Amino acid sequence: MSNLLHRLLGRALSRTPTTARDGVFGVMRARPLPTIYAIGDVHGRLDLYRELEARIASDEVTGEKLVVLLGDMIDRGPDSAGMIDHLLAPPPAGLARLSLAGNHEDMALRFLRAPDPKAEWLAHGGVETLASYGIVRDFAEAQSLPRKVLAMRVAAHVPQEHLDFLAAMPLFLHAGPFFLCHAGIDPALPLERQNRQTLLWSRRFATPEGPPPRGLAPGGSVIQGHMPIARAEQRDWRINLDTGAYITGQLSAVRLAEGYSPEFFSTGEAGVSAANRPLSNLEMQGGACWVCKYWPGAFSSERSDFKTQAREY
Repeated sequence: MSNLLHRLLGRALSRTPTTARDGVFGVMRARPLPTIYAIGDVHGRLDLYRELEARIASDEVTGEKLVVLLGDMIDRGPDSAGMIDHLLAPPPAGLARLSLAGNHEDMALRFLRAPDPKAEWLAHGGVETLASYGIVRDFAEAQSLPRKVLAMRVAAHVPQEHLDFLAAMPLFLHAGPFFLCHAGIDPALPLERQNRQTLLWSRRFATPEGPPPRGLAPGGSVIQGHMPIARAEQRDWRINLDTGAYITGQLSAVRLAEGYSPEFFSTGEAGVSAANRPLSNLEMQGGACWVCKYWPGAFSSERSDFKTQAREY
C-alpha cells in the first residue's frame, strides 16, 4: 500500500506529509507550492479527462505542475475502469497527479468489497462502472444475479490494484491558501476538524456563507465539486468545479497559483488562458465576493432525473 501511495502522490510527496484523524486521511503540501490544476467530477469520462490533461501538460508555466482530481472520477459515465487504469499509469512529463476520494469512490469501494445486487450504488452510476469492467450489461442483469455469482464476477474482473487505488485516496489536500476536497467543508468547524461525512457528502455550495472556516488563510479558497452547476464558479471563498461532465460533455478545471486569481477552463475551449491576474489587496484580505449563477431549478424534483439524482448523490 505504501508503494501505491507514493505512486498516487508522485513527486508531490517529497514535501507532502500526510495526516490522519478520526478516519480523515489528508495531504498537507508545504511551500514552495506547485501550480495546481484542480479538476471537477469526471464520472467515467476518460475522453474528457485526457483532453484537459493534455492541455495542462502543454500549459507554459514555470516550475512544478500538480493535477488534483476532486473525487467522483468513476460511475455514471462509460469508462470508469479505463479512468482508474489511466490514473495508475505515469502522468505526462512535467506533471504530478493527486486523486482525492469522492462519495462515489466511497460507495464503489464498499460495494466491491461486499457485492450486493440490491445495493443503492447500482442505481447511481454503479451499473455503468460494473459494465466498464465487463461484469454486467445493465441494471436488470445486475439485480438478477445471485449475490455469490455477482461477487465471483467482481473478483474475476476488478484488479486488486484498482481496489487498492480506491482505498488509498486521501480526502483532502491543504496547500498554502488552498483547501481541496470533494464535497466542501462545514465553515462552523476549523479545517483540521472537518469530518469524513462532510468532506464526501455535504451539499452547501448553494447556501449563503458567512466568514471562512478557521484555518483557511486570508484570501484562501476551498475548492470542491459534488454539486452540479452550469459553469464553474467562485462564490466568496468557495470554488465549485462540478459541471456534470458525464451528461453535459463539459469537464471543468481551475489553475491555482498562490497570490494570483484562479483561472477557469473546461473542455471545448481553446486552452488555458494567459497567466493568472495578481490578486488585489482587498482579495488577499478575503474581502472580495463573487456572485454564483446556478442552473434554474437544478436541485428541484421537477427537473430531469439527472438533476434529481445529482442532488442526492
